[in-house]
Amino acid sequence: MKLINNLIIQILPFLPKFLVKIVASPYIAGITDEEMLQNVEKLNQKGFKVAIDILGEHVQTENEAKEVTNRYVAIYDEISKRNLLANLSIKLTHIGQDLGLDIVEKNLSKLVEAAKKNNNFLRLDMENAPYTSETIKLYKEMFNHYNQIGIVIQAYLHRSIDDIKVLSNDKFNVRICKGIYVEDPSLVLNDYNDIRDNYISLVKESLNNGSYVGIATHDEFLIDSLYSWILEKNISKDRYEFQVLHGVPMQKKLKKLMDDGNTVRVYLPYGDNWYDYSVRRLKENPKMAGYIIKNLFSSIFRLK
Repeated sequence: MKLINNLIIQILPFLPKFLVKIVASPYIAGITDEEMLQNVEKLNQKGFKVAIDILGEHVQTENEAKEVTNRYVAIYDEISKRNLLANLSIKLTHIGQDLGLDIVEKNLSKLVEAAKKNNNFLRLDMENAPYTSETIKLYKEMFNHYNQIGIVIQAYLHRSIDDIKVLSNDKFNVRICKGIYVEDPSLVLNDYNDIRDNYISLVKESLNNGSYVGIATHDEFLIDSLYSWILEKNISKDRYEFQVLHGVPMQKKLKKLMDDGNTVRVYLPYGDNWYDYSVRRLKENPKMAGYIIKNLFSSIFRLK
C-alpha cells in the first residue's frame, strides 16, 4: 500500500486540475467565504466546533498581507452575526511575517482587536522551524493585549518539550500536532515512534501544568492512549479538545468522542489556493493517498 500511495503522489501533479479538485474536495471547505461559512454551519449542526484557515502563506507584498488581514476581520464579524461555533487559525507568513516585523505586528494587532471585539479566539499556526522563535515572541506580545489567543507546538521538533515547559500554565492554550514540514534533520525527531512518544509527553506536560490542549491528530493510537490517560487522571472535559482535519475519514471515532461528551473541532481550510495546498498536503502525508484512491474511483463513476 505504501508503494501505491507514493506512486499516486508522484503522478498527482500531472493529473488534470479539474480531477484533482474533485479528489481534493472532501478536504477543502470551498473557495469563497460564503461557501466556507455554509460548511461551518453544517459542521456545527453535526456537533463539531470549527477552526477556519484561509489557504495561503508567504505573501509577496504588503498589500496582499493587508487584504488577507481584512478578510479575516470580516470573517470574525460573520461568525458573530451567524452565531457560529468557530474561531480562526492563521499563518503569520500569510499576513506579512516575511515582509518585516513591523508589518506582521500591525496586521496581527488588527486581528487580535477583531477577536477581542467579537469575544472570539485566535490561533497562531506554527510554520517551519526558522519561524518558530519569532512566532512564540509574537504570541507572547499579543497575549499581553488579549488572552484569548493560542499557539501551535509541533511534536517532531527537539525543542518543543522545552517550549512547552516554559510556556504552559493555566492561561496557555496550545494545539499540539506532529508537524509536517521538511526540516534540517538535526532539528527534528525522525523515528515515527519517537514522534509519537514526544507527542504524548507534550500533551501530558501541558495538561499537568493546567493548560488547555487541542489534541490535533488523526493517529488513533495517540487518541486512544491520551484519552485513556485523561480518563485515568480525571481531567475535566473543559481542559482539552480533539482536533481533526476536514475530510479525513474517521467519523466513527469522532462520534464516539462526542458521544462521551468531548469537544471535537474540525480544522477547515478553504480558498483560492486549494490546488497548491492539496498537492503539498499529499506529498507531506502520503497515507492520505489511500483515501484518494476511493475518492478517485467514486468520482470517475459519478462522471459516467
